[in-house]
Amino acid sequence: MYFFDSLEAQLQQFIGVNLEIATDNALFEGILVNVRNGVIELEETVIGYERETRSVIITLPSINFIRVESYS
Repeated sequence: MYFFDSLEAQLQQFIGVNLEIATDNALFEGILVNVRNGVIELEETVIGYERETRSVIITLPSINFIRVESYS
């Protein structure tokens, strides 16, 4: 369980940064909004007829990889 605590602490520094997160069956890209209690919240932009944003909740154990897209 210590790994997920450490991962959560590391992800705290990327709040407001664009991330790409892969799970077993999906790829998400969006701005990291929140990290707590073993879950992360992304604000993902959906491109279609009208641009809209949606909130995506992902549990830490379901993540396969995280890529930081832009960080300064």
